[in-house]
Amino acid sequence: MKLQLSTLGILFLLIFSSIACTDKKPENESDSLLPPDTPVTSVLKGSFESKFIRYEKGRKFAGQTSESLVTTVWNDTVWQNDRVHKQIVLWTEEKRYDNLTYEVSDLIGGKGSIPSSRVRLRFPSYITGDTEALTCGEYTVRHSAQIADALSESTVKTLTESDPVKIWVTIDIPPETVPGEYSGTLTVKSDGEEQQIFTIKLLVVNHCLPPVSEWSFHLDLWQFPFQLASLCMKDGKPIQPFSDEYFTLVKPYYELLADAGQSAITTYIKDGAFDKGQTMVKWTRNGNDTWSFDYTDFDRFVEKMMTWGITRQIDCFSLVGWDTSIGYFDASGAKKTLGLKVGSDEYNTVWTVFLDSFRSHLKNKGWFDKAVLYMDEIKEEEMRAVVSLITNHDKEWKIGLAGSDVSSDIENVLYDYSSLLGHDPETRTPVSTFYTSCAQSFPNNFVTLQTNPAEMAWMAWYAKAKGFDGYLRWAYDYWTKTDPKNIQDRSNASGDFNMIYRSGNTYNSTPVSSIRFELLREGIQDYEKMRILSDNRINPAVQKFVSTSGNNAMKLVMEAEYLLKKLSTGQ
Repeated sequence: MKLQLSTLGILFLLIFSSIACTDKKPENESDSLLPPDTPVTSVLKGSFESKFIRYEKGRKFAGQTSESLVTTVWNDTVWQNDRVHKQIVLWTEEKRYDNLTYEVSDLIGGKGSIPSSRVRLRFPSYITGDTEALTCGEYTVRHSAQIADALSESTVKTLTESDPVKIWVTIDIPPETVPGEYSGTLTVKSDGEEQQIFTIKLLVVNHCLPPVSEWSFHLDLWQFPFQLASLCMKDGKPIQPFSDEYFTLVKPYYELLADAGQSAITTYIKDGAFDKGQTMVKWTRNGNDTWSFDYTDFDRFVEKMMTWGITRQIDCFSLVGWDTSIGYFDASGAKKTLGLKVGSDEYNTVWTVFLDSFRSHLKNKGWFDKAVLYMDEIKEEEMRAVVSLITNHDKEWKIGLAGSDVSSDIENVLYDYSSLLGHDPETRTPVSTFYTSCAQSFPNNFVTLQTNPAEMAWMAWYAKAKGFDGYLRWAYDYWTKTDPKNIQDRSNASGDFNMIYRSGNTYNSTPVSSIRFELLREGIQDYEKMRILSDNRINPAVQKFVSTSGNNAMKLVMEAEYLLKKLSTGQ
């Protein structure tokens, strides 16, 4: 045993002295700073494949096209408290394999181990996406494709010639892991008989990623919690929003979002902020023409989200929503609608009454400093009118805007400004991010044959290049279809309305992550690593992330991550 460890140590020194002599990245795609071993072959064939490939039905895998591309060894360089991913593909040319099982060993190192419980296997499953990546409203005729993006928790147990098995391997490195080399195996069996062995080799470096709660990156994926409640039935009836059953349903969805580093809670302060019938604040117009406001649902939602780990900011939508009218109840309890023009005397009067009440309520809850009165892509003249109303009411209000371009005088009063990709604001606000919308084909979170999930990791690298605090996108969970596997979104590209999936339409529905969502989180980890290392040698890679480079995301992210791993070793 001592001889083996000594040999490993010599090998380790030889490897890194060799790497120090060159900055050239290996020609084949690899997450590794360690050399691959000789592949193992068997009738059931398998290979580690790129985490940046989303396979559509019928597509050949790299290992199927050339035997030289088959590798059964994954080498990677990781931090303590890191999360890393890799993909495996299994295929057979003739024989069917049933009752597949997957056994993962502990990863053993010289001074400890990474438990097998930290290795998670999920199975990329097909969803209905698009062949083309088009912009807003261009899908007058759709051409569908079955694309493996949903990371199913259901173990795939059968392998046939026509249906390869894809495995998404995720490893969470414990924060207390002693730096060094670790090695373990993943064994695939059929009917209890060993078919293929994959080797995992990790080099844990002497750097620790902080817990998610301490990340600096500002992630703002807007939540649409009413959608889930309307789609997931219990006893044939929709779930009542903000009931105990509702919070049981949505909890795992928003814990998953919190785990990605989400900074902001999306709240609805009036009906029609986005869709009709969706508000967390009940407005009542009393018989004496005064207004009263019930914040019960608002409070419960914010409190739950904070309990689940999203604590930094409360986005309040919106003084100007998709619909500028206000839904309310009259003194008899009947539903009514008050039509208002932004900037009119009546608009200013009604909203001033609300802001008086809302400010008092937020201060009583201790949330005023976290609250941001947020607007979404509104006309400049409307934005100017709203800014005037808010600042005249109380200059301590924080104002947020997601928009493509506004005048500098408006920029200067914003607290949170998210500008459309490609627009460079004149100033950096206290929270300064960028966003992508249906107006860009690349980069984006679309699920099409023309897009690549590496585009989501690209977002954090671009934020670093431009000096932004983070990234914003309008829809984490705006599901509109009853079919959980169909994300063709009206006349927009598939994926425009959601980052993740749901397992079904029942009360027991659970969140299903996606390859693109996992890679967005990975990019945020890279952002945090760059902040911690503060190594200017990463700059040449960062500078390649410009607004027009999104269609080359896979190559850029691969090269940048390789350099970041190398710098993490102290070279």
